[in-house]
Amino acid sequence: MAPTDLSRLQLPRACREALARQRSERIDSHTIPVAIAWWNTELTAARLPGAPIASSDVTQLSRRDLFADAAKLDTDSDEELLRFLWRVLAWGSGMKLRLNRKRMRAVADSPSSAAAALRQALKAAREDPAQAYEALRPRDRNAIAYLGPAFSTKVLYFAGRGALDHPCAILDSQVAATLRDTCKWDSLGDNEWPASTYVRYCTLLDRWASEEGRRLGRRVGIDEIERWLFRP
Repeated sequence: MAPTDLSRLQLPRACREALARQRSERIDSHTIPVAIAWWNTELTAARLPGAPIASSDVTQLSRRDLFADAAKLDTDSDEELLRFLWRVLAWGSGMKLRLNRKRMRAVADSPSSAAAALRQALKAAREDPAQAYEALRPRDRNAIAYLGPAFSTKVLYFAGRGALDHPCAILDSQVAATLRDTCKWDSLGDNEWPASTYVRYCTLLDRWASEEGRRLGRRVGIDEIERWLFRP
């Protein structure tokens, strides 16, 4: 199938209406129930760096929490990088823990290699979505086994600390389904997207955000559009 001409795609009216709501409500306060006790137990049993990821009484994580994590993250520390990864995975997984033991085992095989890939990705994420994506998906393969686009793009997104000009956004199967079915990006596959597709996605969201920013008279982050695409 020929690549869809993204310049012709228009932001759905329902998304434009959603952007009238406060960013802090839709983005910062987007909170997910998490299985913190499970994560702490599994990571400790595997003797992996980064545990515990939170105190046992924590039952949820928000985007605001992960922005704060990124803001204070010491990227020279393998342990802090891996703790950041676990918290992003906990938020992204919610109470559905499928494949996370396999992700842990993949990191356990070489924690330093996993941390190095994360370090490279986080360094690039604020300026170059292609380079950042390729750091975690070199040659269209996962740098960390079982950490595919849906979760690796969450890492790239949260690296931005919530900045309105951050160029990386989350791309997962739910976002992709809305882009295909509602926005008519016909050539977009289900998953396993190459870096070029991720860059086209981020560029599309940036265009839409710029157009809506002019309409609303405020800066619109690309994540505000991703949030609607995730759950329109």
